[in-house]
Amino acid sequence: MQALFESLPKEFVTKTVFYDYKTPVTEVLDKVSKQGAVVVLRNREYYGMVDDRSLFRKGTLKSLNFSKRFPVGKFAAKLPILDSETSLGRLIGYFHDFSAKALPYQDGKRITGMVKRDVVVSMIVSMHMLSKAKVVDIMSSPVVTVGSGSNVSQATGAMEKNRIARVVVVNGSGAVAGLISQRDISDRFSKPQERLPEKKNYVFSPSNVSVDSIMRTSVYTIDSGRPAEEAARKMLENKVSSLVVTKGSRPVGIVAIRDIVENAAASTAKTQSRVVLSGLDDSTREYEQDVRDAANRLISKIDRFEGSDVDYVSLNIERHRERNYEIRARLALRGRGVVFAHSSGYNLDTALSSLLNGIYKRVRSRKENFVSDRKLAERRYEE
Repeated sequence: MQALFESLPKEFVTKTVFYDYKTPVTEVLDKVSKQGAVVVLRNREYYGMVDDRSLFRKGTLKSLNFSKRFPVGKFAAKLPILDSETSLGRLIGYFHDFSAKALPYQDGKRITGMVKRDVVVSMIVSMHMLSKAKVVDIMSSPVVTVGSGSNVSQATGAMEKNRIARVVVVNGSGAVAGLISQRDISDRFSKPQERLPEKKNYVFSPSNVSVDSIMRTSVYTIDSGRPAEEAARKMLENKVSSLVVTKGSRPVGIVAIRDIVENAAASTAKTQSRVVLSGLDDSTREYEQDVRDAANRLISKIDRFEGSDVDYVSLNIERHRERNYEIRARLALRGRGVVFAHSSGYNLDTALSSLLNGIYKRVRSRKENFVSDRKLAERRYEE
């Protein structure tokens, strides 16, 4: 698509707010909630970006005591800087690779603003990059849920365990009661509860807050058979980052803005390969071909399943001091949605092998359930 080689227009850039590295994170949370992201400076130089996702990944929403004055720089993620030479194709790639809510924009030698993810999604829709996809092709499934009686610690634990940004809240009968995301939790914790007289002696922590007290009860849904472009427009129009996907009255998945961006990034990269890699650095780039070969072997195995054609597999590899390697993967099946998994370990080969085996088992289980459901439907029809 020729338009992807065009340069980033300045109309995509919006204003941002700058904070010094030492600013207490409690003073930044409200602005992150309103702006989506902020820029962190250290010695007046660009240090990184902070959004609710980076706060969640560094543990703020789960375990830190908000009465302490942690510096916001502790939670900054060093993201690439955009400029007038950045192509639209590379712009999409950056948002996919770094799972960012916004990226900084530099005019000359100075950062003057940021480009938000919503602008990129609007561009993807206007360029009809999703015209051939349905919601079922890009949604994540199965649905991760928590009960309405759970607390926020349990909800964040489910998000962290599954490496996702939101969970569906269900009532006692398993019906959808609401939705809770990292953003909802960030919004809640940005409110200065300790200023309220009745909260003076109250230990305010995620384990003391019930899910149903902060979840969104007005949940936006979309049928799995609808066009993916419709899902993107619905999220933009309602200013939400995800929709619960239903088939009939049953929730079958989640479609998020991340899925929209990933599908667009994959469509620009998979002309040469069905394996889309991100997160590689100097220490892991030498293993790129080995990772691609292993992923391609998985694709070949799954392609042998009847009706289980792989559209693409997206792998994000991160290196951490405490866990060494962490890999997140999403495998898209044509007409069957997205299977996601994650793995971590001190050895890249071991982490990758565990991850790919986990994906294979999930796809095989989904295939068996599909066959079982189809046979049940056939027997009902015969009766």
